[in-house]
Amino acid sequence: MAKQSFEVLDPPNKLKELVGGVTRIDDDLLAKAEEAAQKVIDTIDLSETTKPQIIELQTAVDAISCGAEQADHEKRIFAIMHDLRGEGANFGYPLVARIAASMNHYLDSAEPGSRARSDIDVIRAHVDALRGVLANKLKGETGEIGAKIVSGLEAISGLRG
Repeated sequence: MAKQSFEVLDPPNKLKELVGGVTRIDDDLLAKAEEAAQKVIDTIDLSETTKPQIIELQTAVDAISCGAEQADHEKRIFAIMHDLRGEGANFGYPLVARIAASMNHYLDSAEPGSRARSDIDVIRAHVDALRGVLANKLKGETGEIGAKIVSGLEAISGLRG
């Protein structure tokens, strides 16, 4: 067995040099930054900004319902839901994030395009739930209603025991 030799490269950390090796962020500055970020988040109306995505989701669902090639539309639905999951979490709509996560978990459970056409009802239910949450601006913790929506979606998609 031949002995291997290697060299460990430790490149200089230019950013650390520029910043001066700061190891702790000032708590007051951090609080101000978080406050500024929250002000921006509060000005964003996710029910408005996601309208193009919801239209695109509905178009994909309609195309699958009409017999279009399923795989490409499922991949597009997955990508949109992935974005909505992040947007929901970041902009105060945890229920949007949970619905999108449920949808992507369902889509991830089988190869794109391998489901029966009747499975479109599960996808449609997720899209309809999203539309309802956004139309009614169910922001923040939604309590019992949010739990019922998510548990219902998990039940119909077979993701819960």
